[in-house]
Amino acid sequence: MAANNAEHKQWAREHFKGFENILMPSFTPDFSALDEEGVRRDVRRSIEHGVFSVFAVPLALSPQETQQYLQVVCDEAGGRIAVGLPLIAPTREAGLGLLRAAETAGCTHVLVHPWHDLRVETEEQLYRYYREFIDATDLRVALWATDGRQFTHLHPSNVVVGVYDRLADLPNVVALKLMTTLDLPVVYELCERMHRKLLIGGVHLGIMPMLVKHYGMQWSGAWTIEALQSPEHPYVVQYLDHLVAGRDAQAMQAYWHIKPAYDALFALMAPMLPKGVHPFTHLKYYQWAVGGNGGLLREAQDPNEREFPLRPQDREAIKAALRRIGIEPRTDDQTFVVGRSAYERGVTSGDLAMRPAYAA
Repeated sequence: MAANNAEHKQWAREHFKGFENILMPSFTPDFSALDEEGVRRDVRRSIEHGVFSVFAVPLALSPQETQQYLQVVCDEAGGRIAVGLPLIAPTREAGLGLLRAAETAGCTHVLVHPWHDLRVETEEQLYRYYREFIDATDLRVALWATDGRQFTHLHPSNVVVGVYDRLADLPNVVALKLMTTLDLPVVYELCERMHRKLLIGGVHLGIMPMLVKHYGMQWSGAWTIEALQSPEHPYVVQYLDHLVAGRDAQAMQAYWHIKPAYDALFALMAPMLPKGVHPFTHLKYYQWAVGGNGGLLREAQDPNEREFPLRPQDREAIKAALRRIGIEPRTDDQTFVVGRSAYERGVTSGDLAMRPAYAA
């Protein structure tokens, strides 16, 4: 999928079509190493879901493990789908190291966003922060418009629209992902100013009809679409396909069918997202429930990657949400705890170094 810098935006128009899901590592029972077969299983299952890309999140991995993880993901993807990853690094050196790892492995794009603790005084300083990473790579770059408080002194929404508008002119900046919780006025401003320069990618299913009709939206990423579909019932993929093709009646029918599970996902994440964290173990459980590898995650040192315990009532709520939209989830939770690939090799929960992220 390689392309010269001048071809990046055209490549994105041809390949950023549909949904990008989230890929998380799988580990051996003692969490000392990656479970390569578990990772490969999740890549294969992602392809079966009908995504255009997997977003490989290197949760709690060392630089060496990140390189191994990305190489495994790209090898299994085999050019059938794109492979992206987040470039959100605590230091300049760590960010440049991630770029080198992504390039070496064969990734197609990165999502660039400032580290949680970055502080700048002016828009120009923020622009230079982005430029250092964007100029350092020939990978395609997507930007991530998120709310919060980090840059509210530069723009009330926390999204510094003027900086994004300048970055959109760069030849390898190809797309803009809109955070689910953004105020609609800033969504409008971003789309009005940039939809002719970048591919707009909304995550909120409820505003997708407007983004498709008025701003040419054709992609969405990265999020856990497995909360709303299975490969056998690709409801979310079909929803966006209908919208892009102008089949509004079918799209609305698909939306109202999946909305009970969508509301359940929002209810799960609502108390977590304002704190700047994601319920990664819960999201991994969603994926396992519809055929993914599963497996507990290694404990992260970064407080922004800390996990909320996956309690029995959470697991039952996830399975009930899937059943409400006609998907029968997996129920053999022991295979989730160790990961399906490890379970098939004979590993059981008794072999596992249990973690507080899972409440039995």
